[in-house]
Amino acid sequence: MTVLSTRRYRLVDLLLFGVALFLCAGTLIAHLPRSSPELPSVHEAFDRQLQSIASVDTATAYVRRANDGGGPTALTDAADEFVRRRFVHGYSFFNPRQNWLAYLAGFVWLDLRSPVRPDDILQHRRAACSQQVMVFDAIARRLGLETAVVRFDGHMTAAVKVGGEWRVYDADREIEPRSYPLARLLAGDPAVLAIYRNAPGLIDLPGQVAHGRVRMTDVNGNAARHASIFHEVTQALSNYGWAVFLALAAARLAYRRRSSAKRTAQAQLAS
Repeated sequence: MTVLSTRRYRLVDLLLFGVALFLCAGTLIAHLPRSSPELPSVHEAFDRQLQSIASVDTATAYVRRANDGGGPTALTDAADEFVRRRFVHGYSFFNPRQNWLAYLAGFVWLDLRSPVRPDDILQHRRAACSQQVMVFDAIARRLGLETAVVRFDGHMTAAVKVGGEWRVYDADREIEPRSYPLARLLAGDPAVLAIYRNAPGLIDLPGQVAHGRVRMTDVNGNAARHASIFHEVTQALSNYGWAVFLALAAARLAYRRRSSAKRTAQAQLAS
């Protein structure tokens, strides 16, 4: 083996050990105890007692228990009510303990720090419109319903197919009536547009409807599939990445030692 090859091998070994050390240090620092800030006083249908529900499985079970024997409409209304009462409006973000790599990535692009997987979102008390939609959709699909996303400029809502009709649910805005037909929104029905007349962030909704900027997407799908993959990978690396890179470095070192011993033995036999 040449001197250049030996240096290259050592450089790779140092790099692997360095990455393992970095990930290990990050994991240890991320799990230091931190206090959880209190929520401000808000005028929303927020119920602190629902904070113990921290997964889609338990949320779906809660909705089923609350509406034992209810039909699709009653179950969908109950899912909407749960999301309204479970969250305070506002983006939630990973803290270092939950996913410290995504937390650091947020300094480059803040959206990378915002959870999109429903079980991750349910670890928080806050949720923006898109995050509430993802939780609502996940519960509705567990209930056997067809779901979709309705996208506005600056807003997102959920749609559920009930009785052969797509109906829009907007837990984030806590609209009244609780839902309305999607077809009436797309047709620019004044009664539907009036629901959002005073809602912030929905500027010129009639114009959006007229120009086709309100649209239904992601039927029975994941509205943030790429971000979901990113968070799945970074969460795994945040917890176990140090062990993976340490194992790779140790395996390379063991391989080099075996190869060196084999070459030494061959040289002795040759002499």
